[in-house]
This record gives sequence, structure tokens and C-alpha cells, in this order.
Amino acid sequence: MVAQLASFTQFAQAYWGNGHPGWGGGGPGWWLIFPILFWVAVLSGIGYLIYRRSPAQSARGAAERTLAERYASGDITEEELKQRRAVLRGKS
Repeated sequence: MVAQLASFTQFAQAYWGNGHPGWGGGGPGWWLIFPILFWVAVLSGIGYLIYRRSPAQSARGAAERTLAERYASGDITEEELKQRRAVLRGKS
């Protein structure tokens, strides 16, 4: 068992430590992290799009647009706009 471990350690050192052709001599380095970061970014983007298209987000966006229109037409004051927007965003 120890001999196999030593053999593997020597192989790994020779393969990664002494400059495997095509890796630039330093082992795989950051190239192991790039695929992980890529998939994290892709999955995060998909999650964000799903979140933005959820019914609750759509309803809140429509309500805020209605408030903005009412403020622009003079139906409500700036203070009322801020207060109602805070209620919509859950910051009451």
C-alpha cells in the first residue's frame, strides 16, 4: 500500500510538477477553476431570470409603475409615493 502511494506520488510529481507539455510547466492551475466559475455564472443567470419573471416580481413592478404614473399625473404627493413604494418593497 505504501509502495503504491509512493509510486502514485512520484507519478503525480512528474506529471504535474515538472511541466506537463501543454500546461506551461505549472500544472493545471486556474484552468481547473474556470469551468466551475463558468457554470456558477450560467446557473446564477438562469436563476436571476427565473426570479425576475416570477409572478410576485411582475405584480410588484406593475404596482410601482402605477404609483409612478399617479405621481407624475399629480394624484399623489412625493411623500405618499415614497411611503407606498416602501410598503410594496416590504420596508414599511
